[in-house]
Amino acid sequence: MHKNKVMKKIRLGIVGAGRFADTHMQHFSKIKDVEIVAASRTNEKRLSEFQKKWKINSIYTDYEEMMTKSNIDGVIIITPTNSHKDITLSAIDKGLHVLCEKPLALSAKDCKIMLDSAEKKGVIHSTNFNQRGNTSLGKIMRYIDRDFVGRIFHANIWWGMSHQYDARPDTLAWRFKSEYGGGSVYELIHVFDMLRFINGEISRIVSTLDTTTKKRPTADYPEGINVDVPDASGFLCEWVNGGFAVVHTSFASRGTDPDGSTSARIEISGEKGKIATNGKYLIEGITGNNGPIHQLDPGPEYAQPYSLFVEAIKKNDQKIIDTSFYDGLKAAEIVDAAYESFNKSKWIEISHT
Repeated sequence: MHKNKVMKKIRLGIVGAGRFADTHMQHFSKIKDVEIVAASRTNEKRLSEFQKKWKINSIYTDYEEMMTKSNIDGVIIITPTNSHKDITLSAIDKGLHVLCEKPLALSAKDCKIMLDSAEKKGVIHSTNFNQRGNTSLGKIMRYIDRDFVGRIFHANIWWGMSHQYDARPDTLAWRFKSEYGGGSVYELIHVFDMLRFINGEISRIVSTLDTTTKKRPTADYPEGINVDVPDASGFLCEWVNGGFAVVHTSFASRGTDPDGSTSARIEISGEKGKIATNGKYLIEGITGNNGPIHQLDPGPEYAQPYSLFVEAIKKNDQKIIDTSFYDGLKAAEIVDAAYESFNKSKWIEISHT
């Protein structure tokens, strides 16, 4: 671990320098006091291309070697979900701070092991629930915290995108395989973090899941794969604090935003008003007397996990982290309950002891 007490820059290494690593680099390249000095990936050709694109000092095909030799303060884990636990525990054992992609792990049990290990070692830990800031939800929460809607009655969250082969022939197989955390439940676990962000813990959930296309080609397997995860999901969730939410996620919904992306639609209603997203960046609502919905000032950007991770390391303060391993654990508990609900065709209570 890099132990200078007065650090000019935080030194980080990337484990899993694939497609999503570019998104991380776009964010970290805009943050002062941090540099990405190392990266690892098993594919040497792709790794070399990543190094040249982002001017990374050192690259490794073995992440263990990177952690040991590159004199880093922390790691950013952007690998398939089924590898998160082992890589994270290895990094923590070496005293490295960890920002891990979501889902944190494939079960709440594994998330708990990761959380306990990080807390015991005293390293900074963060789950990359970046949609609090990447959508308008973080800006909406500023209004909710000022009592804009009052006591929350109900909310709707819809996040649909198309990964049908004719619409997205570039889609890779991992999005449709359970061992990689694919599908409309685990990959879109962001929606469960959103629910907790909006109104606290979920008390119970009932779900319906569907796999609309059970065998399909992908860019890496044009001959086709068997899909073993849902690609369309619906959930009814009740909050411990009262109120309920209807949540719908889908990989089988056509249409995009004007820029070609797909963003979540969120609507929250309470005793005093209503507030909702309007496209990817705008918000609208009404409070007090009933009347037409109108545009609201979205205010400044909401802090993303990338900058908070750097700040927390600099100040050695876990409290700065907005979405820790604990948040990754609590979202995973909802996912586990959602699958149990579907398998048993019943409401599932979620304990928060």
